[in-house]
Amino acid sequence: MEGNVFITQAEHVSYVPVDEAIERKIYAWSDDASTKIKKYDMLPNRDGCYRIAAMCGGQAVGFAAFAPARWTAPLGRYGDAFIHSIEVAEPFRRRGIGRQLITMLEERAREYGHRQIRAWSSCESPEALHMWYAMGYAMCPASEPIYKHGKIKGLNPGYYYAKILNQSHRPVEQAKKE
Repeated sequence: MEGNVFITQAEHVSYVPVDEAIERKIYAWSDDASTKIKKYDMLPNRDGCYRIAAMCGGQAVGFAAFAPARWTAPLGRYGDAFIHSIEVAEPFRRRGIGRQLITMLEERAREYGHRQIRAWSSCESPEALHMWYAMGYAMCPASEPIYKHGKIKGLNPGYYYAKILNQSHRPVEQAKKE
């Protein structure tokens, strides 16, 4: 699945699946970004995952990824697509790139047969919170624990988001795998 969007006449953004070469370009954003992406598994690459990048002038300017996630008991045979990452480089924000990346994740998750897609985001990025809301996601305030040396040291306030994609209630085993 590829898509194109024109930001201005001078800036053409295309959307491509993430392969090893694109992954290296994403890691090249900075050492901090590379460490964060690897530490938090922001570009999962296993069965049922989907990774997409926004490219401009040969450089990765954004990326997003989801992985299948199983629900806990008693609904353990069901699951959904969990968005592990949605990142857009600072100079390219507020131009519709994040919205397009999420839309493409939704399309692929729907094709895979996932009933819903969901994500979590901290309150550190208010513009992202508004984007999720505007895209029709249900929002639930929640805090994620902050761990240090295996102990909870605080809470990171944010929101869980979810959007129904398919009305079927198929078990995870029946969802399409790439």
